[in-house]
Amino acid sequence: MMLDITIGIQILCTLLQQIPDGFGSNEPLFITEKNAGDSLPVYGYQIINEYPHDTDAFTQGLCYKDGFLYEGTGLYGESSLRKIDLSTGTVLKIHLLESQFFGEGVAIHQDTIRQLTWRNDTGFIYVEQDTFMCIGGFPYTTEGWGLTNNDTCLIMSDGTPIIRFLDPHTYQVIGQITVTAESVEIQRINELEYIQGKIFANVWYSDSIAVIDPDNGQVLYWIDCTGLLSSPPNVLNGIAFDPVNIRLFVTGKLWPTVFDITADPINYPPQIIGYYPNPPCSITTDSSLQLYVSAIDPDPQDSLSFTWQVNGIIDTTAYETTYVYTRTTPAIDTISAHVTDGMYSDSITWIVYVSSVGIKQQETSKIRFDIRIPNPYVRDKTITFALSCPHHVKITVYDVLGRETEEIIDENFGSGTYCVGFKRINVPGVYFLYIQIDDEEYIRKVIFIY
Repeated sequence: MMLDITIGIQILCTLLQQIPDGFGSNEPLFITEKNAGDSLPVYGYQIINEYPHDTDAFTQGLCYKDGFLYEGTGLYGESSLRKIDLSTGTVLKIHLLESQFFGEGVAIHQDTIRQLTWRNDTGFIYVEQDTFMCIGGFPYTTEGWGLTNNDTCLIMSDGTPIIRFLDPHTYQVIGQITVTAESVEIQRINELEYIQGKIFANVWYSDSIAVIDPDNGQVLYWIDCTGLLSSPPNVLNGIAFDPVNIRLFVTGKLWPTVFDITADPINYPPQIIGYYPNPPCSITTDSSLQLYVSAIDPDPQDSLSFTWQVNGIIDTTAYETTYVYTRTTPAIDTISAHVTDGMYSDSITWIVYVSSVGIKQQETSKIRFDIRIPNPYVRDKTITFALSCPHHVKITVYDVLGRETEEIIDENFGSGTYCVGFKRINVPGVYFLYIQIDDEEYIRKVIFIY
């Protein structure tokens, strides 16, 4: 037992030696919204998913791209850069820093990863996210803590209230802000993530995330993550964002879990929840088609606006949830409804077949023919049809957006059985066959599986 205690004390002393200067001083660790004034909003969180996280990872930086987490870890002799499978927590690729470096924040900029170190005045540049090949370094004169980017600049924290903006090529400081909440400077700004035009920042040794205006440094909101991990080690550090699926990931140093959470400062996309009629549609040139769409938005403060497009051109007179479509000539048109909250959007598209005689069902046709279409297509790419007497046959293929992908045939046939093949479809998906036999028209939906 005495040996275990001795080893534990040695480990604790080692960790304390690696904690940044100022920890334990009379300086407040973190200015809460109450300390800084009562007018700043404080948001809670809701856990959406939980993912495994390596409990040996002393998380210093976190970012996300294309389904993977990229993590920078710290401590002398243990610092690393990692590529992680989000769902399993498996470390797919790891690059170990030399023992004299204490790894800090990481950011993906274009096709490179940049990683800071704490007190070595050096950052590293890695090309290709799969190989982690280090192609050089870059200097800076402050401590390195958190790092992110806004596609134009690298954005860096150094443990003070100051956040600097660096040119990603020269690493010169081209701007800076001082983080304040109600005019009170916020100390120990740590890991950073640029999300929807705001800077999200961990504050060292606190359970809150500051949401910062990048133009003036003012804290706009706090996200209170108290209780996210109830048992030690409980140092919150690590923010990553999935801009495609709108997911906010947070974790901490030596935590067993990466959390996917919702928080009110995040803007979530609207969702179309209903529409009528089901695509595709058909009408005659002497009739009209009424289209309808309904949508919701997870953000109650957002207002939704609707636009309608015909063949990609916006109808400036249509901005409600219902659209009436008419056409005086035969055509195949695409009509799409778009709903937006000002940042994100959702849409639904109809293919509308307009005919002067209408789209007739085979059961009522006066033309005697038989057509065999495998559905789904797996290997065979042919259509077989039989005619009882001579007819003109035209078969055209359209994708789900109403774009013509190929014309299979357009010619006269005598009575008999014929087999025709597709020529240019090589992408799996849903397609529509527009079949014209003399003056009658038919639509068949087909699915290609390769």
